Amino acid sequence: MATSFSRRGFIGAGLAAGATVSAAPNAALAQFVIGSGDGGLLALARDMQGRLLLPDDYAYRYSARSNNARYDHVLPRAIALCASDSDVVRCLRWARDNREVFAVRSGGHSYAGYSTTPGLLIDMRALRRVSVNLGDQTLTVQGGATNQDVADVASAYPFAIPSGRCPTVGVTGLTLGGGWGFASTHAGLTCDRLLSTTLVPANLEPLTASAETNPDLFWALRGSGGGNFGINTSLTYRLVPVGNVTVFNIVWPAQKQVEMMLALQDLQLKNARDISTRSKVAAGRAGPFPGLDQLAAQTLGLFYGEESAFRELIQPLFRQRAPARAYIKQMSYWEARDYLVTDDPEGFFDVRSSMVREQLAADALEASLSWMTKWPGGSIAQSNMGILFAIGGAVGDKKPDETAYAHRGSNFIFEMERAWSPLDPPDLVEKQARWLDDYFADMQRFVLPRSYVNFPDRTLKDWRQAYYGDNLARLSTVKRHYDPENLFRFEQSIPLSPA
Repeated sequence: MATSFSRRGFIGAGLAAGATVSAAPNAALAQFVIGSGDGGLLALARDMQGRLLLPDDYAYRYSARSNNARYDHVLPRAIALCASDSDVVRCLRWARDNREVFAVRSGGHSYAGYSTTPGLLIDMRALRRVSVNLGDQTLTVQGGATNQDVADVASAYPFAIPSGRCPTVGVTGLTLGGGWGFASTHAGLTCDRLLSTTLVPANLEPLTASAETNPDLFWALRGSGGGNFGINTSLTYRLVPVGNVTVFNIVWPAQKQVEMMLALQDLQLKNARDISTRSKVAAGRAGPFPGLDQLAAQTLGLFYGEESAFRELIQPLFRQRAPARAYIKQMSYWEARDYLVTDDPEGFFDVRSSMVREQLAADALEASLSWMTKWPGGSIAQSNMGILFAIGGAVGDKKPDETAYAHRGSNFIFEMERAWSPLDPPDLVEKQARWLDDYFADMQRFVLPRSYVNFPDRTLKDWRQAYYGDNLARLSTVKRHYDPENLFRFEQSIPLSPA
């Protein structure tokens, strides 16, 4: 008999209303619970409306998997599949009372593995209800809802919230870290549309944070990253009207990469609110040491206007260099969202990010290209060795201290990645790691010493300043008020003291 417990059965990702099952513990589980000194996993399992998975449950391995396979070796003692807000409170109480480490998983896309733990994994992913109130133009989600859950509901209306394009990313984590997406330059970050949120804090008494209620916490939750102040069980946003947009996906021949990347940045900056780009130079195939003739400049994104207007804007770039291929099409916002959907990165990967105040100049782009040609090789084509995400425009409408998101003065996120597969031997993976370390270190002379907390990086030496800048001291003050015992802590959680 599998060692899991349930008071309500799950059907797919939702709850089967009224479906109840009894689950008497078997002898093996009783011995595990009594002998492990865990202070009552058995009692927690019995009290939950959802299921508590232990390592011999058929669903355990599936539920334990990380988005980044680098952290699949971190196996929780137990996985709590929460079916209600009360389950969240029960799990936190158990972790607190037993001094057990824990992690919270909404979507599970922590690039640095912070949504898994050797202790109790509190899994919110069954709590994914999404509702729209057209009367006051708001959208409310439960703490485990994903980008896809929001799209499934909101796409029936001419409204949206600015969000990311990866369907399985949790909306909670996206919001708490700020929330970049192709709508950011036009409508702001996801957190900029947040009106209120309900969460379970360290004292286990659910509270609401908004501009009027617990405003200091509301300030902190908009940009501080997930897992710092509590477990968010619901979030309500102000919807943004959406209509037709123009999607573009353009690739140029592998020549004059620096000139094209300069032109793409200029295009973005001159149309800061109307265009949202993800521009990069990338290799088209796997293998070592790609030459410049294998590295093509390309851009993908949205134009908030008619196709004819975008074609007029892009013509100078086409005259500068004829594209190898160009997809440009006007469509509805939600059709565009479906076109732009992506699941990368996934598998084994490592991500670094920096902020760019104005733009990467020619010498910075030359340096980046040089590092790309030094790639030591591998079984996977490296499509994300140097990306510029547009993060200006409407994002800069708020001051850097107006929310916890501290990077309001930046125009771009510069991101670099490496990805590998089981086909790559360990010595090659080590060479790839050294390549990324050296590449990132060298590029710091061209960028701000700041990083996006939703692209967390365990290797950052001064991550406190990198993520939060001048907002760190205030964040620590809020942390001391709402979590004085530092219950919500992990390797890069907000410290009680900024020093």
